[in-house]
Amino acid sequence: MSAVPFTVSVDLNLGNRIAPFLVETGQDVTVRKGAVPTEILEPVEVSPAFSASKSQFLLKVPNGVRILVSDGATITYDGGKASDREIALFLLGSAWGALCYQRGLLPLHASAILHQGSVHAFTGPSGAGKSTLTAALAKCGRHFFTDDILIIDPEAPGTGTICYSGQKDLKLWKDALVLTQAKKKLAIRDVEGFEKFFAAPANLSTESRGTLASLTILKNDATRLDRRLSTIEKIDGAKSIHELRNSVYRPRFAHAIWGKQKLFMSLAQLIKNVEVHEFNRTKVTAHFEDSVSYMDAWIERWRMASANGNASED
Repeated sequence: MSAVPFTVSVDLNLGNRIAPFLVETGQDVTVRKGAVPTEILEPVEVSPAFSASKSQFLLKVPNGVRILVSDGATITYDGGKASDREIALFLLGSAWGALCYQRGLLPLHASAILHQGSVHAFTGPSGAGKSTLTAALAKCGRHFFTDDILIIDPEAPGTGTICYSGQKDLKLWKDALVLTQAKKKLAIRDVEGFEKFFAAPANLSTESRGTLASLTILKNDATRLDRRLSTIEKIDGAKSIHELRNSVYRPRFAHAIWGKQKLFMSLAQLIKNVEVHEFNRTKVTAHFEDSVSYMDAWIERWRMASANGNASED
């Protein structure tokens, strides 16, 4: 099976973020500058920022950028007066997610590490600390797998869940760079005072494909931390589907392109193969290293328990 779910040729510099996907010829997807319409035909959903049908997705950005994703095969962009860096930010964000849906792939808003062939992914709302935790685990010696987007192939043969890295660079706020000691690269946006940066993780995996072993939803419920600073609990059934529905990359895109029933069925299939947990920990900076060590130790226990056929609950 291929190391990536599809290949891409592109006419602007996207850096290292999707390097495993890039080819010069024989691509599955073409990304190019061109004329982009202001509307698409027969949209299923329309908002000020985007419109979508089963086969077309149109993104409109306030700075004049418009991006059209068609049939899972082409991405056409009109960058207006935006820089290549700004264009790339939206190409590899919303447009990348829409492309995955059009190709029958499920993108999760998640970051992940790879440990001995098993992918352990972390999801949760924006600001939950997915990227920061992943960067910190890489510093501890775990292999960084992906940031921001984890791509699931629901149709992959076999009993395991095959997943792919969606981005090979981290995106970290300035304080997270200090906590994780990740190597700062360029600023994400050309906006003065915007202190979020691309960063190189400490221990980058060259692998872009793996078997998803666990999905952990990051929580910060202080009312449940009266006795312990960190807890990990396995969840399943309706609760796990509800949590993962919220962790799908741009849920409104999924509803418009796939429909709610297909999304539900894909998530139901996912939880049959993958353990889902909640990691509840304090986000007080003074206890950051403790929570990272707790998760690092849990991953090691998970590996040993899995090898022995035992459950991996806290």
